[in-house]
Amino acid sequence: MEAYQSIGFTKKTYGVKGELKLNIEDRYLEDFAQADVLFLDIAGRKIPYFLEYINFENPFTLKFEDFDSKESAIELTGKEIFMRASDLLAEEDKEFEVKGTLVFEKYVQFEIQDKALGRVGVIEEIIEYPQQEMASLTFQEKEVLIPLNEQLIIEIDEERKIIKMDLPEGLLRLD
Repeated sequence: MEAYQSIGFTKKTYGVKGELKLNIEDRYLEDFAQADVLFLDIAGRKIPYFLEYINFENPFTLKFEDFDSKESAIELTGKEIFMRASDLLAEEDKEFEVKGTLVFEKYVQFEIQDKALGRVGVIEEIIEYPQQEMASLTFQEKEVLIPLNEQLIIEIDEERKIIKMDLPEGLLRLD
């Protein structure tokens, strides 16, 4: 049976041509850059998707073959991305070392729960601002940004993918 390695996640759609924003773990960027096919976890199965192109500019996006509109690509948002273990480069064959700059980037796809409100939503993206990192997520059908800092985080449950927070009153007020 084929072995797979999780390398990141798809995020939101980007533009109208079927592109997807994505989050790839830094240590797999070189492997990803050389990939022809990626596998997405769909209903517990690894389904192959062939790359049409990768855009390494900001925002970091990709386009899969046969997904030519925002509407068609939306079904691929928020999915875990895998590569076959046999397609990964050996450490000695990697040409560059990438060090991540975002502390909280590994928490994309974690659920934020507030002490008072309960479930807030799932982190779709981590955005870097000059003074701190922000979690971007959908709350009551609107995109909201939540500051990620030690003073607001109560607990991070890595196993259950939950971040428990004590958010300031009014932070999520959408009116």
